[in-house]
Amino acid sequence: MIKNEFKKIIRNIFSLRNDGTDKLITIFGIPIRIDCSRYYKDLMKNTSVIKNKIIFNNFHGSLYGCNPKYIAEEIIKRKLPYNLYWMCKQIKKVDKSIFPKEILLVPFNGCKSIKELASSRIIISNVRTNLLINRGWTKKEGQTYIQTWHGSLGIKKIDAAVGNYSFATKQWCDVSREYDSKYMDYLLSNSTFEDKVFENGLWYEGPILKTGHPRNDVFFKTEDDKLKIKEKVFSTLEIDRNKKILLYVPSYRDDKRLDCYGLDTNSLIKALEEKFGGDWVVAIRLHPHVKKYSTSLYDFGEKVVDASFYPDIQELLVSSEAAITDYSSCIFDFMLSRKPGFIFATDLDEYNTERGFYYPLEETPFPVAKNNQDLCQNILNFENKKYVEEVEKFLKDKGCMEDGHASERVVDLIEKIIAE
Repeated sequence: MIKNEFKKIIRNIFSLRNDGTDKLITIFGIPIRIDCSRYYKDLMKNTSVIKNKIIFNNFHGSLYGCNPKYIAEEIIKRKLPYNLYWMCKQIKKVDKSIFPKEILLVPFNGCKSIKELASSRIIISNVRTNLLINRGWTKKEGQTYIQTWHGSLGIKKIDAAVGNYSFATKQWCDVSREYDSKYMDYLLSNSTFEDKVFENGLWYEGPILKTGHPRNDVFFKTEDDKLKIKEKVFSTLEIDRNKKILLYVPSYRDDKRLDCYGLDTNSLIKALEEKFGGDWVVAIRLHPHVKKYSTSLYDFGEKVVDASFYPDIQELLVSSEAAITDYSSCIFDFMLSRKPGFIFATDLDEYNTERGFYYPLEETPFPVAKNNQDLCQNILNFENKKYVEEVEKFLKDKGCMEDGHASERVVDLIEKIIAE
């Protein structure tokens, strides 16, 4: 505690950080800016592109997960002679054992990240590269930017489709439209529905490739492979292997509210055990922007565990027997398992007005509840046969083509690009 207070005092006296292409020095509250834009321009100009170098950006430097992870693993599986780099925040504190030995970690922040980007033949990202663009990265001739995105048949409107762009600042929208979208060479989709969403929402006019989402290949793995993943998840979360996991994955709110996460875990577990039998554990995985509040929002213990810091949500989904969300697209990944999925959205009416949906939640296969009582009742009334039929119809109506071979298609593309 004393150490943290001391650090806070020091920061109030003096701080040094990046702000776009500027270095921002603050001394006793007085800001001093040093324009480094010329340095970054020279860095970009004098750094050559390396033909077999690939760099991955997962949620602005997050750990090993999402589509970039499964693309990297397919590259490693094929033993291709590529140099793989993973951008990572707080690189000195990261548990490097979660990464394959074939992947080299590089900082997400600072000039080194820009230099690594500048020399990469292929950039693979599941989010916009605005933060990197603001810090000085400009796409060069000879570079290919593959955007995998991070949603799947998602219900929430994105970017240009959101009224008044209320989800972001004007500067963010301008950089997205004028730079990031124009930098993209390929955008990955898993359905005719996503094709239309991307065409109308991302200010993007380039090729949309219906490859499927590499992260969803995990649902098509062999039972032995999925069992290994489960063993890893249960071991990491310290859950008895004889128990069943209910995964709760709520969305982030643009207004940063926290009162929407009031899940009654005791009633939930009771309903699950009454309906499905067995002993259940609720694993809660909060959004990265909210996970720092996890211990103040929930009483964790043997029956309720914190999964917010587990790096790969796909492994959590595969290891769970049921899932609950409000608006997260992860539930549309989870439906590929055909296991029970539920909606718990206490602010449904308000959220639909502010952010906007592409289609009503009630049109999904997932029973919708606005309060804990209705959620428990939906679990008790759950009809598996009807649910699976509705899942099949939903996937067909959206033109979904997930088949477990998305990573293969993407790496086929990468091999073709690098061979050119």
